[in-house]
Amino acid sequence: MSASRVGLDPEFAKKLDLFEKKLADSGIKVVLTWGYRSIESQNQLYAKGRTAPGSIVTNARGGYSWHNFGLAADYAFVIDGKVTWNGPWPLFGKIARQCGLEWGGDWKKFTDRPHVQWTKGKTLAQMRAAAKGKP
Repeated sequence: MSASRVGLDPEFAKKLDLFEKKLADSGIKVVLTWGYRSIESQNQLYAKGRTAPGSIVTNARGGYSWHNFGLAADYAFVIDGKVTWNGPWPLFGKIARQCGLEWGGDWKKFTDRPHVQWTKGKTLAQMRAAAKGKP
């Protein structure tokens, strides 16, 4: 279930290393479930609960997720050797913020507790423009 770090921004990956170390120091074991996500993969996830079977898992179409820029990661807890999404989310979020990460559990519209991201101080519109080669 562990996701690869391939495609993640190198600075973001360093922040994730620190984040995971601080979690471990607090007795929290996690596994990275998803990092970089292609536009196609993002669109497939967006379709869930809309045009494809399943529940809605994202409000972001392809190109509108920090995952598409290698600046987001999703985690699950490992408790008693089993992967679970039930765990100490408040502490997870507190440690994410201490590491300079934005935590999806703080979002009001679409709470996404497994999600952390680092925007480099930019907006998604700026990232999209840069990806298209615009200043």
